[in-house]
Amino acid sequence: MKSVSTMWLLLTLVVVSAFGVMTIRHEHRIVFNQYHQALEQRDRYQMDWGRLMLEQATWATTTRISSIEQEAAQRLGMAHPDPERTVLIALNK
Repeated sequence: MKSVSTMWLLLTLVVVSAFGVMTIRHEHRIVFNQYHQALEQRDRYQMDWGRLMLEQATWATTTRISSIEQEAAQRLGMAHPDPERTVLIALNK
């Protein structure tokens, strides 16, 4: 009788252990997928950052800025203000 109860106890432990393994593997798959999604998101952010840096470098070139200044002076009649007419106002915090 003792061997039958021991066998049932061992069978129960094996079944519980199998369910534990299945649960852990399922959670591992979920976390693994989340990890790879985060890596893909990071890669997309890095690509966007690179594009933004390239765009910023393109818009900030000296020739581009000088052409904008020339166009502002010609079409809009804009000019740099005289230093004597510039007034600085201090802001109190």
